Amino acid sequence: MKRVVLAALLAAILASTYYFRGFLYGNQSETRAARPAPAQLVVTDTAAQVPTPIRVTAIGTVQSIATVMIKSRIDGEIAAVNFEEGQEVHEGDILFTLDDRAVRAQLQQADANLERDRAQLERNQIEVKRQIELAGRGVASAQKLEDVKTSVAVSEAMVRASEATLENARVNLNYTTIRAPITGRTGAVALKRGNVVKAVDTAPSVVPLVTITQLRPIYVACTVPERYLADLRSAMAAAPVSVAVTVPGQPQAPVAGTLTFIDNQVDTVTGTISLKAKFANDDERLWPGQFVNVTVTLGMDANAVVVPSVAIQVGPNGPYVFVIRQDSTVELRLVKPDRAVGDKTVMAEGIVAGERVVVDGQLRLGNGTRVTVQGAPPKAQTTPVAERAP
Repeated sequence: MKRVVLAALLAAILASTYYFRGFLYGNQSETRAARPAPAQLVVTDTAAQVPTPIRVTAIGTVQSIATVMIKSRIDGEIAAVNFEEGQEVHEGDILFTLDDRAVRAQLQQADANLERDRAQLERNQIEVKRQIELAGRGVASAQKLEDVKTSVAVSEAMVRASEATLENARVNLNYTTIRAPITGRTGAVALKRGNVVKAVDTAPSVVPLVTITQLRPIYVACTVPERYLADLRSAMAAAPVSVAVTVPGQPQAPVAGTLTFIDNQVDTVTGTISLKAKFANDDERLWPGQFVNVTVTLGMDANAVVVPSVAIQVGPNGPYVFVIRQDSTVELRLVKPDRAVGDKTVMAEGIVAGERVVVDGQLRLGNGTRVTVQGAPPKAQTTPVAERAP
């Protein structure tokens, strides 16, 4: 009997222990389930309404306004090269001198022929006067008079032909001195002193003696989407449109210029319009064929709403930002960016001035996530060389 009572007592003790243990741990589980998720630390910034320039950016190429290929217009031997490769030359400077002895001989021969023809013309004119006097006295025949008049006309034609030949010889003599037609920088010299050059040939294989490229002023050409065409035309009609270019890898300030050309048609294949801007290029920072970053300023937008560009994320439905609500939760909001200006982005839709957006910590967020706003992460302090530990 005692054994039965002891067994019953032991079973009661075990049952009560199990009951209280379940009650205890069950309440803890319910407490843990009811506890809210911890808030995520984020960095925020405020959307601001500030005057912002309206800019169009593109990649452009530097183009020379004028490039001249120097060729010889007569046959001859190069007697002297009067410049160095890569030298800056001015319009009218002597570049090449050709051997002019044969051309001078031709000039002297043409001059002598002209003197001969003039003398013959003068003799025939005297003969005409004499024949007219004789015919008046009935001594000379009319046929003789007509013959001498014809001789005068022939002599006059020969004089004109000799004058043209002499002028051609003078021109050829001028061609023996090759001068720079424009101001610019010379390239490599193809033929040196002692080489024989031929007259200008239209064959594509003919190499010019040298090429002169104008560097001041200079063009920068680029293409922009056709949606900017109306704004570009309006801006050019109102005032000169400023253009700034930067050379990749160079820390200098942008080079300032002016938009001078909008192409007369849109490229239907690419949907772009070609532009050209002129730059003084006094320091010759821009070089023909160089790639540059182009920024065209069309005006100012006085009421632009801007946010830091790092706040904008891209998802399956398009660009979005996380906006901080009053209850410290975030709203995933789709937005429509307009253009980037430095490290800021102008918003076309989705954001109003004064709203706070998350700029750091977006990867841990979802729509409705509770957040705690912290300040911007401190910048790393650089220790002076003299204070660094050895």
